[in-house]
Order: sequence, then C-alpha cells, then structure tokens
Amino acid sequence: MSKIGYNTAALGVINYQMAMDITANNIANVNTNGFKASRPSFADLIYTERNNNNEETQFGHGVRIQKTDMMFEQSQLRETGRELDFAALDEGFFAVLTPEGDVTYTKDGSFYITQHPDGYWELCNEYGAYVLDYEGNRITVPFMGEDSTDIDAAALAEMVGVYTFENPYGLDQVGDNYFIATQASGEAVSDPEARKKQRYVEASSTNIANEMSKVIEYQRAYQLNVNMVKTHDELENIINNLRN
Repeated sequence: MSKIGYNTAALGVINYQMAMDITANNIANVNTNGFKASRPSFADLIYTERNNNNEETQFGHGVRIQKTDMMFEQSQLRETGRELDFAALDEGFFAVLTPEGDVTYTKDGSFYITQHPDGYWELCNEYGAYVLDYEGNRITVPFMGEDSTDIDAAALAEMVGVYTFENPYGLDQVGDNYFIATQASGEAVSDPEARKKQRYVEASSTNIANEMSKVIEYQRAYQLNVNMVKTHDELENIINNLRN
C-alpha cells in the first residue's frame, strides 16, 4: 500500500507543531519590550505523477514551513517618564556591546547606568551590555554639573545612537532581545536622522487576538492531520489482515 497519504499527514503534524511553537513564543513575549513577533509561512511540497487507468494523476506530498518572517511594524509606545528609557522608532535599532565583546542590536531601549572602575558612569542595559553612540563608542553619561548627581537628559538623548539596516527582515534573532547582522540584512548604518523618543519604550508587537486565532487554526489543522495518520494506519492494518 502506498505511503503517500501517511507521510503527507505526518509532515502536516510536524509542521503545524512547529507553527504552534512559533505562536507560543510570540504569546510568551507579549510583555517583552521591543519584541518582534514571528509569522510562519507555509509552502506545498513536490508533486509527482502516477499513471492511473492511462491518465496521469498528480499527487502532492504535504506541507512545510518555508520561512519565518519577523513583523517589524512600529509597535505601541509606552510612556515611562524615565530619562534612561528610549524607543527607536520605525526600523531603527540601538547598538550594544555585550560583555563577550560582540556588537548586537536591539529594540529594547530600557537602559541603566553602571560605574566604570575609573569612577565615571556608562550607559548599559539589564544584561550589562554597553550602549553605543553613533560612532560605535561606549557612552559616558553626562551630568548637569561636576558635583551633580542629576543626569543631563537632553545631552544623553543626543548621544544614544540609532542604527538602520537595508533589509531588517534579514536579521537573525539570538536571544536576550538581540539581533545580529547577516548578509541578507546588510551592515548596520548609524543614522542620526532616525527617530527616537526619550522617556518611552516600545512594547511587544505581539497581538494577542491574532495569535489566539492562529492557535485555533493551527490546532485544528494539527488534529486533522493526526486523524489522517490514524485513518491511514487503520486502513493499512485492514489490508494486512485481509492478506493474512
């Protein structure tokens, strides 16, 4: 008996499970600042022809997730009133230097200050990565005066660099809300004209209503494919019993 139906349904089970995993990750990050949701794109597989009573009949071989797309549309801005919070608007990113020495990019602009061993203060994020300016240098936090503890918010806002990419959809996600440049995205370019807002952070792009509708859609498709696997298995058992 042909295994086409069984394998087709099994591929459906596997790929709809992967789609559910992507959706689950989106929902889990609904409160992650600057998070960009992903969307799976499906494609059909190869078709073959079989001679059936002297007529050529095409048989498909299932479905696969061809790629995942990140949704880089501007998310809602949430006002915090905190002078160390920034939102990079549109397709802008902040650049940070990680403790491992790697330059990565993020949409999460919730920053902090940390004291250098020499006594001055630098801008960093919650993971201890240093925020970079437009020249790719670490930012020394400016204060209102030599003995003041009040941050010069206006001067700091001018120093925080915003970077753009020719194709941000080609960026790779590497965890901790970080993205890295790839050949598909092109190199990061500092863009003083890119918009940013101080005392705001960009919220997650996850839309709970959309994600829940996807959960229902993928769950039903998954269940239908599971039923097809069971049905095909039962038919094969019947045929084997008849042979015996």
